[in-house]
Amino acid sequence: MTYLHDPYIALPSLLGLSLLLLSAAWHKLRAPQAFIQVLRSYGINTGERWLARLIPMAETTLAIALLCPPSRAVAAIACATLLMLYAALMSYTLWQGKQIADCGCSLGNSRSAVSAALVWRNLLLTLMAGNLALATTPRQLGTFDLAAMLVITLLGITFYVLANTLIGTHHSTRELFHD
Repeated sequence: MTYLHDPYIALPSLLGLSLLLLSAAWHKLRAPQAFIQVLRSYGINTGERWLARLIPMAETTLAIALLCPPSRAVAAIACATLLMLYAALMSYTLWQGKQIADCGCSLGNSRSAVSAALVWRNLLLTLMAGNLALATTPRQLGTFDLAAMLVITLLGITFYVLANTLIGTHHSTRELFHD
């Protein structure tokens, strides 16, 4: 499975995950009161103001640490742990039968309801982060390699946005026809 540790896979994953963490932190910092409400909807009513500051700081720190080779492995494990905690919280919420309109993980002004699809998305992101904890196979990269990895990164971001849009649209459509 050394192809997973090739820079063609590792570097676009690294950039995509860092951008995701930074954008998630920015979303939370931009509307702290809305994020506090999201935390309360999960049933977190003690320390929610503290968590609303801590979580975006942790996401920002992890995004930066992932980009620094000396801290990459530890940051990747911490990132995988954070994503797993998010998935576990969403799973627990679904298991309780709660319907939460905003998972707190959407970008921009859109909202995504907690769903099994979001849990699976976070589990896949957890695997991606875990893979980054392992050493990348060293090899010489040329201009073409870097250009190809940039395209792969952009395609990955496009795929992520498309998948999130489909997840949100699916939930909205289901609400429209079942209410």
